[in-house]
Amino acid sequence: MLRAWQPLSLLVLLMLATTAWGQDGTGPKELQPWLVGLTAVVVFLFIVFILLLVNRLWKLRMRRLERTGCVNLAAEKGSGEESDGEGHKKATPL
Repeated sequence: MLRAWQPLSLLVLLMLATTAWGQDGTGPKELQPWLVGLTAVVVFLFIVFILLLVNRLWKLRMRRLERTGCVNLAAEKGSGEESDGEGHKKATPL
C-alpha cells in the first residue's frame, strides 16, 4: 500500500521544485483576471479528481475485504433485526 503513494509524492515534489525554479529571478507578478479564474477551475477539478480517485480506491478495498470475509456488513445490518426476533422468541413458550 505504501508503494502506491510513491508516484504521487514524487509528482508533488517535482511540482514544488519547478515552482521554486520559476521564482528565482522574477519579481511579484499580477495575473490577469481570466487566468486567475482558469487557475481556480483547474485546481478545483484536480481536487475533485483526487477525491473521486480516493473514493473509488476505498470502495474497491471494502469490496475486497467483504469477499475475504474480514468485514461482514450483513451481520452488522442484521443485528437490529435479531433483537426484534429475540423478543418474539422469548414470548413463545417452549
